[in-house]
Amino acid sequence: MKLSKIPSLNALRVFAIAAHADSFKHAAHQLGVSQSNITRQIQTLEEQLGTRLFNRDNRVHALTPAGAALAPELYRLFRELERTVERTRTIGDIEATTLRIGVPESLLRWWLAARLPEFYSLYPHIQVQLHTVPIFPSRQKHAELCAELQHNQLDLAIHYGSLRDSALKQLTLYRPHYVPISVDCSAIPFKDRDWIIESQSPYWAEFKKVQRALVRTLTTRPVGSINIAIDALSGTQQVTLVDSLFLSNPQLQSYRVEPDLAVALPEAMMISMKRHQQQPVAQVAFTKWLQARIPSVPVDNDQPN
Repeated sequence: MKLSKIPSLNALRVFAIAAHADSFKHAAHQLGVSQSNITRQIQTLEEQLGTRLFNRDNRVHALTPAGAALAPELYRLFRELERTVERTRTIGDIEATTLRIGVPESLLRWWLAARLPEFYSLYPHIQVQLHTVPIFPSRQKHAELCAELQHNQLDLAIHYGSLRDSALKQLTLYRPHYVPISVDCSAIPFKDRDWIIESQSPYWAEFKKVQRALVRTLTTRPVGSINIAIDALSGTQQVTLVDSLFLSNPQLQSYRVEPDLAVALPEAMMISMKRHQQQPVAQVAFTKWLQARIPSVPVDNDQPN
């Protein structure tokens, strides 16, 4: 018999469950409906198919040959449909809780990376994708960061100084203090050694302003990043400046530090995000977790809007 329309999906699902249940009563319990509803759906399906699916009396029900042929295939199809729906929900959950975070490479390497496992254990449902951004963005990089945040290419960005964009929410993390370090513990004064520095960095500009007389006597060697500077110290008596936050890293704890020459930068390290009427829960969770992990570094409590 040619079907005039596709059978009801609900009736097909009811049949698939009933065919594998001990009775219509058990099928009704699984589906959370009445037994009469099961009977009615089966009868509707049989009318639509033009054939009986069950031989039943008042006590038992048994599949007809047509029912026995249909039941396994239907059951398989509905199980596959359930798995597909569950995969869709999982993908949706991951997308909703994925955080794309722009983080400076030096902050990641010397401080954040060792602490991320704690965040993962506290918030296993939040997937973190890390992207490197400059720690001291130029004016052009500031504009690029603003665009990436506004266009949802990044959810959060960590950087030095404020971004000039009212569409972004910006929170203070801490005010960096940069301090001279050297590998060895010899008695050679820091002023008599070569200094490896990022010549265009805000911390070197501030150091030159505060330690003007000392800087005039120093021999300096420029490098492109703080990571290069720290790596270049190995096996030498050279000096560089690092964020005091990084000194908790085990690789730096044996270094000689000159705290009397530390300088505080004029602006703060910030974490920025696109402004929403209600910030996504994952963004709030990471931001609060991060702020709570920087208690030992002086914090500027001002929080730009």
